[in-house]
Amino acid sequence: MIRAIAVAVVLFCATSATAQDISISEAYIPLAPPGVRAHAAYLTLSNTGSENRSLIGVTAQGYGMAHLHQSMEMNGVAAMSALHQLEIAAGQTVALTPGGLHIMLMQPAPSQVVGASVPLTLHFANGKDITTQATVTQRDGGS
Repeated sequence: MIRAIAVAVVLFCATSATAQDISISEAYIPLAPPGVRAHAAYLTLSNTGSENRSLIGVTAQGYGMAHLHQSMEMNGVAAMSALHQLEIAAGQTVALTPGGLHIMLMQPAPSQVVGASVPLTLHFANGKDITTQATVTQRDGGS
């Protein structure tokens, strides 16, 4: 019984985190193919407060670098660009999803496996940090 409760707590913590007015849910990282030096993490951010919040950076344990990025299509050509900040308006939810906003992860540690948990720390302009656990999942498309 205690083990079942502990597993439930770990699974809940792996998919959501909250600090002040920002909550993070559905954090995951598709398993990178062998040899890939850059791939992505996805999550959903909700601002339940009355003030806008600005996400200005990310760090990811086990990666050399992590950056906010946006994928887009311009004149029929896929492109990607770095974002210096991501605004989350008061009362709004922003989803980082394949083909759109995402966290670009670079220089991954070689020991990534499905089911592993990767700590992601999100840095906000107001000086607050929120750490959540992103679960490594089986790849199903996207980058």
